[in-house]
Amino acid sequence: MTSLENVALWHERDISHSSAERIILPDSCLALDYMLSIFTSTMKGLKVYPENMRRNIELTQGVIFSQRVLLALIDKGLIREQAYKLVQDNAMKAWEKRKSFLSLLEADRRITARLTKLELNSLFDYTYYLKYVDDVFRRLGLAKARQGRKAGKAG
Repeated sequence: MTSLENVALWHERDISHSSAERIILPDSCLALDYMLSIFTSTMKGLKVYPENMRRNIELTQGVIFSQRVLLALIDKGLIREQAYKLVQDNAMKAWEKRKSFLSLLEADRRITARLTKLELNSLFDYTYYLKYVDDVFRRLGLAKARQGRKAGKAG
């Protein structure tokens, strides 16, 4: 609540700001320390099950890649609203009927008129989302990510 005291005169500076900040800054540091402590203990006990992660992703029938399909259609000159409708129709059908989103897209002439089968398949590559992992690890000063990642396609 103390931080709200600074809001009233956000464009000015007076002695009241300094007194509020003497409370805010230490409290913020203590709150951050607590959050980091909780986060660290959570991360120490974290168990990752790649097989379960892949299985959960596959439960989406490939609908998880709908944004990439939408953007590819827009890049091919389709108006966003039209692209959204095409993707949504196929995504809903895939979800409700438990059918492969990729198969439905490949069977839809409205989609294949804009995207080739090869282009569609490239949009369903899991590794696309992992392309910056090693860069992030490097920037954090951590060892490279495990290189044992398997390329994968959905659909």
